[in-house]
Formats: sequence, C-alpha cells, structure tokens
Amino acid sequence: MGVHRRLNAILYLNKEWKSQWGGQLELWNPEVTHCVTSIEPKANRLIIFETHDYTYHGHPTPLACPDDVARKSLILYYYTALPRPETQVVISKPHRALWRRLQLKELS
Repeated sequence: MGVHRRLNAILYLNKEWKSQWGGQLELWNPEVTHCVTSIEPKANRLIIFETHDYTYHGHPTPLACPDDVARKSLILYYYTALPRPETQVVISKPHRALWRRLQLKELS
C-alpha cells in the first residue's frame, strides 16, 4: 500500500496479571544498549507511542505465566501516506516491522 506506520497503540486486557510473570513492554534506546522504561501490562492500560525504525520495543524475556494464562492485548497502528523524516529511517521504502535480536548480555 506504500504507507508508513507512525503510531502504535496497545491496550492491555489482562484482568489479573501478576508482575512476576513478566510481559512488561520494554522501550529501548536507539542503540539497543539498555531498556529506557518498562511498562506493566495491566488491564485497561493504553500505551500510545510514536514508532519508526529506531523505536525498539517489545518484551524480550519469555513469559513466566501459568500454562492456562495468556498475556492479552489489542494492538492498533496509525499509518500515513507521507514518509517519515530521514532521521527516523533505516530502510527508505515502506516495509513491515524490523526485528532485532538482543544479545543475552543486553537482557541483564
């Protein structure tokens, strides 16, 4: 479609999520050397953030919840036809999400 993702919106739907199960959304610095902030996936929490090729985020540590429990969320994206500024682009043409594997030492 030739569009560019500009915003991510995540609404958490976990009614009784326990912190020790993990699953916190981590926002990492552009160099992916450290986690800047960690956000609990609490019920009805809405997180909206600008997204581009340098907004590394996710939950890299495997979940530790019981087998009969799932981390639930609704994720929405806002796209524009206008491209992002050059300072926010790794790949010039529109593309899907970029994935980057963290090194184990980066998780500690």
